[in-house]
Amino acid sequence: MSARPDFTAAERGDWTARWRAAAGAFRSLDQSLLVAAGVLLALGVVFAMAASPAVTARIQVDDSFHFSARHALFAALGVGVIFAAAASPLIFVRRAGAVLYLVSLILVAIAAFFFPDIKGAARWISAGPFSLQPAEILKPAIVIVWAWMLSEHLKRPRFPGHWAALALLAPAALLLLAQPDVGQTALIGFVFGIMLLLTGVSWRWLAGGTVAAAGLGYALYWLEPHVRARVDAFLNPEAQSYQVTQAIEAIKAGGLFGAGPGEGQVKRLLPDAHADFIYAVAAEEFGLFASLGLLALFGWILWRGLSRASRLIDPFAQLAAAGLVTLFVTQAAIHIAVNLSLIPAKGMTLPFVSYGGSSMMGSALTFGFILALLRKRPGAYLYDGGAQ
Repeated sequence: MSARPDFTAAERGDWTARWRAAAGAFRSLDQSLLVAAGVLLALGVVFAMAASPAVTARIQVDDSFHFSARHALFAALGVGVIFAAAASPLIFVRRAGAVLYLVSLILVAIAAFFFPDIKGAARWISAGPFSLQPAEILKPAIVIVWAWMLSEHLKRPRFPGHWAALALLAPAALLLLAQPDVGQTALIGFVFGIMLLLTGVSWRWLAGGTVAAAGLGYALYWLEPHVRARVDAFLNPEAQSYQVTQAIEAIKAGGLFGAGPGEGQVKRLLPDAHADFIYAVAAEEFGLFASLGLLALFGWILWRGLSRASRLIDPFAQLAAAGLVTLFVTQAAIHIAVNLSLIPAKGMTLPFVSYGGSSMMGSALTFGFILALLRKRPGAYLYDGGAQ
């Protein structure tokens, strides 16, 4: 068998050019945001390893580290999604958002009307070992198309961008409520309000939105028994739900330095400790410093993302980046607030940290698009300092 011939000078030059282009593309991404995402992903794997043995024992799975191994796989796939999305030009981000919005909206409807309830809601599409929660993909997609519509209004005031964005929100909210998924509906509704504020919307829109949200909340309180039960439990601490009570006790037990990896008890008591209550697991086993570290990471992502977005010239990039950053951090805030009993109980994952393939892919897509929108590009920022 003949030896492989050496590369020619032209081939070597071609490969060198490709490596330089790839390195340049990587350097154009916001390095501090990349580091923050990497730390969150690593912490997610560590916390999954801490929670997995107790969860697998409760559901009688032989492999003690079943969930931690799957979470590590999801994290690896998430890294690939982040870099693939981060490499997207602005025109692709817009088109991808539109396509993903339509596809995920159809899938949300399919989940709501054609798949069985799981824990009181039809949010999942399952096919053998594969399952998908399409709402996780719908969230970043709808933010992107909102940004598209609202930015067109900023460029051309006669274009009804606010009404177009509202028309995109209505079917998404109705289908999410049909599952029902009140938490995700509230999340995208809040982000929509923030994006309207960023466009300088009139007080009539704000007043109308506030009244509509209050009316919808009031209707859900009386029409949905589980919503009423959670609100009543939140308002009456003595009737607080078992899961939230255990999460609070775990956070208290963690103290400053925690009980130590694997020594916590809350993961043995709560069925969703590795997902909806991973913050309590982390606080109990790694202490107050780990809890504050998580808060600091999400706080940094919020500050860095919004400060960079505010300096972008393109209205679409500015609105989309700000909206996606708000979506990412608000989801984390809801998860932590539920664990601390600051708001009524609602199952919401902690981005990059909680167990779940759909959650990981949705968070990775969100973060990848944030990086794509905030990339250093010629003429992207108002001044050179904005790209630092």
